[in-house]
Amino acid sequence: MKIVLTGVLENISTRSDGSIKVVIGSQEMDESNAGQIFGLRNKFIKILLSDSNISEMEESLINEQQIQDGKKVKTKSQRMRAVLYRLHESNGGNADTFQAYYDERMELMIDQIKARIEA
Repeated sequence: MKIVLTGVLENISTRSDGSIKVVIGSQEMDESNAGQIFGLRNKFIKILLSDSNISEMEESLINEQQIQDGKKVKTKSQRMRAVLYRLHESNGGNADTFQAYYDERMELMIDQIKARIEA
């Protein structure tokens, strides 16, 4: 389902988890559009905010973003970082020492792949 709205960005606030809350006031709409919006309540959705018209390229970029099970799909590198964090945690590491661990492990993997290329 796709709904295009015009409106006013009325409020932005931060939340304790680092996310933000955006409040948008829309123009008046008919019952079917209002019903569609209520149908999206508590669902993970894609949003593009713009103070100009949305180009075809911008629209295609939005359509290409994957949503899976109510969450944005992680890139392969984001998944790798998350898995390395879990491995670091299982070996007794914590968030304070993770960046050094991550850098070391990534360099190790890069060197292994480079060695394969050179072989």
